[in-house]
Amino acid sequence: MKNNIEYLILDNKSLIIECYHGNFNIDELIEFKKKVGNNKRYKPNFNVIHDFRKLKFLFNINEISKYIQLISENNKLLGERKSVMITETPNQVVASMGFDLIKKELPIQVKVCSTFKTAFDFIELPKEDWNLIESLVNSLKN
Repeated sequence: MKNNIEYLILDNKSLIIECYHGNFNIDELIEFKKKVGNNKRYKPNFNVIHDFRKLKFLFNINEISKYIQLISENNKLLGERKSVMITETPNQVVASMGFDLIKKELPIQVKVCSTFKTAFDFIELPKEDWNLIESLVNSLKN
């Protein structure tokens, strides 16, 4: 599987969609977060959908603190938001829940789930946008 991360920033929905494919270590994820944060359209208070279903994390829970440190020390990345992580394997669930446990004082509400319905409910996405957002996630996934 080739490593690839795609993302979309939907200003009109205050939403960022991130789709991950492949095997990633923590440093690769940190570099990706920096890239997204440097996008002129990025806003730290936009909610985020992380599609981790095609991702294998190549790090342990203790390494997540490096990622947390990047966010907490960078005002451009630090904002009040909801972050939903769509998973389907135990590896993805453990890493995602590890982020939620370690994030400490970050103003980010986290939900780990396996369905679009749960994800959309958590970020309070209007029901009329569900089909559009699910199709955008799936288009990034392919």
